[in-house]
Formats: sequence, structure tokens, C-alpha cells
Amino acid sequence: MNDNEPYIIETNEVKNEVKTKNNFPVLIQVIVILLLLGGVLSGIAFTNESLSLKDKDKIVLNANLPVTEISTSTSPVPQKIESVSIIAKSAFVWDVNEQRVLFQKNQDEVLPLASITKLMTALVAYELLPDDAKVKVTKEAASQQSGGSLREGEVFAVKELADFALVSSYNSAAFTLADAVGSELGDRDPVAQFVASMNIRAEELNLNTLKFLNPTGLDISTDEAGAYGSAKDVSFLVEYILKNHPAILEPTKSPHTRLYNTDGEFHDARNTNNILTSIPNLIGSKTGYTDLAGGNLTVTIDIGFDHPVVITVLGSTIDGRFADVSKLIEAVQESMINKE
Repeated sequence: MNDNEPYIIETNEVKNEVKTKNNFPVLIQVIVILLLLGGVLSGIAFTNESLSLKDKDKIVLNANLPVTEISTSTSPVPQKIESVSIIAKSAFVWDVNEQRVLFQKNQDEVLPLASITKLMTALVAYELLPDDAKVKVTKEAASQQSGGSLREGEVFAVKELADFALVSSYNSAAFTLADAVGSELGDRDPVAQFVASMNIRAEELNLNTLKFLNPTGLDISTDEAGAYGSAKDVSFLVEYILKNHPAILEPTKSPHTRLYNTDGEFHDARNTNNILTSIPNLIGSKTGYTDLAGGNLTVTIDIGFDHPVVITVLGSTIDGRFADVSKLIEAVQESMINKE
């Protein structure tokens, strides 16, 4: 035995003593647990007995309440507009979320589009060229009539030029986009190539009334417009842009725009939508006016909780288009109710 190790002398008496000491605490623990458990149960019973009759009635009533379905939608839902007097030859009001027509007047009538054409011009340019691609203004582009002019030789970024074309409606801006994109598509006439792409894109989107003859929407002659389409298909084009390329519409909410060329020089222009600042929750808009088209306007508004509605009028007057759209916006607002 190692001197450093303790030693133990065992006897039967010691073992018996240990056993006795081990058994006694267990018995006490069991008794304590039973007492504690009894106290808890008594407390619960006491608490329940302490409830007033009024409280007990509440419990019974709540237990018998029927299960009701709670609607998760808080979006206001506009109803169909019965009657609105407008000047426009054609109109279409489209609820994007509900996918239903709220109002229509000759919705399928094919009419000149004027500068609403530039929505498709911007879309095709956006889809076929990178935003930071640079484009140069050609002599033909600079000579485009009406809407203001860019200078031959100026160079711009595609996205900034497209934004400017939609806000200012400069025909030279739209033509420059068409010329630049068309040059990437083939060897023949770049602008004609681009216009062909516009028509192909319309077919792909099943917008069968849309027909483009130039990228600006300018009248070609006294009896031929630069583009044609229905108010319904214009609205569906806007819906596609809204869902897939909302950045195209974003700049059209601004009352003014400034376009810089690569030399740091700039062009200032105001938005051609005269009622821009009075339209509630505007998402985007585009105007159009020529002698053949008359006054055109398409606007998209958010009626609440990310609920867009597209409103398009074609064949109104230069001022009547704004009055027509204002009436339709007001009618949509008045028709809104909460979904049951």
C-alpha cells in the first residue's frame, strides 16, 4: 500500500448506516414533491374559482365564437365605370392587378398614335442595347421636325437619351435611338431595320393592332400617320413595360429633364404632360399629338397598395386629352371600394 493513498476500513455496521442515510432523504424528497404538486394544483383551482362570473362568461363566449376567414388583401378595388363623357374617340381603363376592364370606349378602334409610339421605341432600344452604350446624333436625326432638336455629332448614353425622348418627346432623340440600334441589327437602312424590330416586338407581345412606320410617330403625310394602334393595345404595352422594365416609365414622372452629352453640354426640356403634377400617385405617362392623331395620352396611376391602373385616350384634342384623363382618374377614384 502506498503511504500517500488513504485507506478505508469497511464494516457491516458502516454499510448499514450508509444505506439508512440514503433511504431517508429519498422519502423526504417524495413527500416534498407531493406537497409542492398539491400546492400548484390548489393554486390553479383557487385561481379558477377566483374568476368572476363575468370572466367565465367571456371564456365560454370566446370558445363558441365561429371561425371566420380573415382577408389578407387591403387593396382598394375599383368598380367598373358606368358612364363618363369624354372627347376622345377611343379610351381604355385597365386594372392591372384584377386584370379587368374598368371603362372602354371603342377600345379596339385603330387610330394614329403620334408620340405614344416612343414607348415602343424606348422599349426596343432598352432591350437591345446596354444602358451605357453610346450613340451619336446623325444629320438625319438632327433634322427631325418638331419636339426640339439635338445637334449633329453629339454623343449620348442610350438610357439617358431614351429617358429624354419620353419626357421631352424630342423626335431627334427617338430617331437617334432607332438609327443606333438599327445599325447593330443589319446592313440595310438602320432606321427601317429598327422599325421592323418594333413591329416584330408588337407581334411577340400579341399587340396585333400596333403598326409602326417610323420610330417617332410623326405623320408621314396628310393622310398617313407614323404609327397606328388601339387604346387597348397601348394600355397592354404599358402594362408589359410596367411589369418587365419599370425603369422606362420612371423618368416620365419628372416635370423637367436634363440630358448631358459626353462633352458635358446639356439640353433642358419640360415634360409634355401638362397635368403631370396634378395626377395622384403617378407611375408613368406619355403624350402624343399630331394633326392626324389629335391628342393622345396614356397614364398609369397607383390607386393604393401597389395597385396600378392604366388609362389611355386616343383621338382627343390637344387640350381635351388632359381633361379626358382627369375625368377618368376621378371616376376610378370614386369607384373604389374595399373587397368584401
